Amino acid sequence: MHKIHVHFMGIGGSGIAPIAMLAKAAGFVVSGCDYQETNYEETLLHHDVNFSIGHDVSHLEDVDILAVSPAIFDINPDHPELLEGLRREIVMTWQEFMGLYLQKDKKVISIAGTHGKSTTTILAGLTLEAGGLDPSVQAGTIYRPWDAGCRIGESNYFVGEADEFNCNFLNYSPDIAIINNIEMDHPEFFETFEDFKEAFRKFIMRIKEGGLLIVNEESRGIQEVLGDMKDWIKDQEIRLVGYYLNKSFDFPFDKEYKGQIISYDADGMVFHVKSEDIDDIVKLGILGDYNVSNSLGVLSAALYLGISKEEIKDAFKNYKGVGRRSELKANIRGIKVYDDYGHHPTAISAVIDNFKKMYHDHKIYAIIEPHQISRLKMFPDEYLQAFSKADETIVTKSYMGREIHKHLEPIDLQAMVDKVSNHNAVYIECFEKLVEHIADKLVPGDIVIVFGAGKSYQITQKLIDLLNSKYRH
Repeated sequence: MHKIHVHFMGIGGSGIAPIAMLAKAAGFVVSGCDYQETNYEETLLHHDVNFSIGHDVSHLEDVDILAVSPAIFDINPDHPELLEGLRREIVMTWQEFMGLYLQKDKKVISIAGTHGKSTTTILAGLTLEAGGLDPSVQAGTIYRPWDAGCRIGESNYFVGEADEFNCNFLNYSPDIAIINNIEMDHPEFFETFEDFKEAFRKFIMRIKEGGLLIVNEESRGIQEVLGDMKDWIKDQEIRLVGYYLNKSFDFPFDKEYKGQIISYDADGMVFHVKSEDIDDIVKLGILGDYNVSNSLGVLSAALYLGISKEEIKDAFKNYKGVGRRSELKANIRGIKVYDDYGHHPTAISAVIDNFKKMYHDHKIYAIIEPHQISRLKMFPDEYLQAFSKADETIVTKSYMGREIHKHLEPIDLQAMVDKVSNHNAVYIECFEKLVEHIADKLVPGDIVIVFGAGKSYQITQKLIDLLNSKYRH
């Protein structure tokens, strides 16, 4: 019997690499390539996934499917390898491949929303694992205990991140969908918030008849999307569950979960959750009010699937988060350096607010690599607010990403930084000069958070190297 050969172009990406590993485990012949070295190199090789550095037409010999990242169509649309794949009609995005092949005949749980997808997806996977459901899991991150963004399970359950960019999530047909929040993002793809919300309406309409939709009642975007879908939800016999921390939304939910934060410390958050099937105290091993909110969605799905309260509580308590989400990378002489994937201004502000709660007696520095010019243009006031949150903020050059060939009018970041209301922000374009600037100021007890989804990890490493060198002597 012929095994389908899938070649993953751009295999080093945080979303596509886990798919290659899952495909290999599912019995596909898998190969891949990327134009540069990747953080996933060791993990891919550990999963027997071979790949090449550089793209070449010769990679397509005996290949049945060329699975690509959607970004390739913006960054390198005329590459011969891609053009040959298109000529042979074997190209699909890795999201299409996941929906068509890896999720086929599975009980699919999709995690969607502007913020918090990866963290919530891994928590959902761990909770199903604690409940003995042995799921396969896919998320666009690295979960350190798995050394990957995926878990290879033997059961019929598949927990996956559902990304709105490029309407990627319309490739999935979930049995259960959890939506954390809906807030405008990806202005390089969606022209207006109405377009953005319409994509989420279409995603909801992909839920299988009689399925389960779980939503954050406090998200205004979710409220606006639901308002137009009351009849469809009823006609399709979709079970609708809502959760909230502060204020419920007046809508005909089948069930609601109310959470109330009791306390937080360095080991996580303690909260009370109440509904008709639970009235209990839960400990979550990660910080952030937003993470408590998102975890309520996972908790309600787990109870629906018959997982016991004790198993859920164990999974929540032991969860310490995923890579690049407020991840402590170094503690050098009491100076803590954190790495965070946050690049939307709402996410940046929420993370800094969280650190200010936790470390209110410490000085907090934020280093921010803005992500794409269109996002800066869409949210100028929100970015200014984010820049003003820390005790001092250093802004560096914007990461271009998918917009590199779009010839967009650049943003004068220096002029933008000059507008920060409390004048606590500076603009330094050169990474080396940036880390020298901050390293000279840092004293034991200070907190540094490096934000970005592009090259910001290089800043984190340069700062750690400089601090280690400084304190070695």
